[in-house]
Amino acid sequence: MLIIDLSKKEFYVEDLIIDDEYGVVESTATIQDAAKKMKELGVPDLVVLKDEEVLGVIADIDIVHNIVAEGKDIKTENVISAMYKIEPVSLKSPVKEAFARMRDLQVNVVPVVEDGKLQGVATIQDCWSYIPDKVVDEVGLIPVSNTRNAEFWFASVCSILAFVLAVILPLIGIYGFFSGQQADLLSLFGTAEIRGGSVEFSFFEARGNDFIVPFTNLIGLNGGIWLVIVIFSFLILIFGILSLFSIIYAGYSDMRNIQTGNIVRFVIPILFVAFLIVQWVLFGVAFAIAVPAPPVIIDGLGFAISIISMLLILAAIYRDYFFKQKEDSSEVRI
Repeated sequence: MLIIDLSKKEFYVEDLIIDDEYGVVESTATIQDAAKKMKELGVPDLVVLKDEEVLGVIADIDIVHNIVAEGKDIKTENVISAMYKIEPVSLKSPVKEAFARMRDLQVNVVPVVEDGKLQGVATIQDCWSYIPDKVVDEVGLIPVSNTRNAEFWFASVCSILAFVLAVILPLIGIYGFFSGQQADLLSLFGTAEIRGGSVEFSFFEARGNDFIVPFTNLIGLNGGIWLVIVIFSFLILIFGILSLFSIIYAGYSDMRNIQTGNIVRFVIPILFVAFLIVQWVLFGVAFAIAVPAPPVIIDGLGFAISIISMLLILAAIYRDYFFKQKEDSSEVRI
């Protein structure tokens, strides 16, 4: 007994019942000649040939729209003026490829050519029955019953966590990018007031115990690098919000089979990750060029959380690689 899993079989044009009772017309024929042949054969389409080379297909609806409706003379107009051009398929072409060509042109027939010779035509109705209603997702690690639903929730949770970890926590002072002791940073802040405790360099400002210095105050003292840091702090905040909504929107669109562009799916989230990386680099550059160089260290917690946030965003972007369709029992026994 042979078992065929129709959900995984790739069908080709040769699997179709190719209509070899097709009609052809020479490229030198007139519209009237084509119409007479359609009536004689009882077909709505004719393949247009020139020395056995397929040029296109002329359909009765094309004659009506392009010739009759335009008031052109069917006795003098050539079939080439009304035919549509469609790239032929071969017997080894996937059925979904033949279907896509007809769907994109909104036509009913595509010629089937093998070794340069016309074998017949495939209709969109023939192909439709071989197009699966559901595309099986075979790429991924975790088998689930509904990959689109799982990918949506996975990406949503990852993006929300990444936004909270990478943006919200440093904004409220849970961690920073770099840290140091207040007494060692007097020259950086341009103050003679000595206080104890540590200072965390986060978004927009440096914070300590009863001590807040906006980065805008450091621009005149330590150069324009601090202005760049402020700009990237805004960019991280803006693109963090945008990436959160873009990832959730892309996942929801996938659930509803709505196409989304690469800007929403990839560019915005990747820019958020890129800006976060650049922010770390900018802090390092700012401290390296400061005179005298302040004794600061990387905030270990902040660095670890930033890495985790970046990985969460990348996981949300490439969510397709985490889930695959469960094997089902929809098999045909023959």
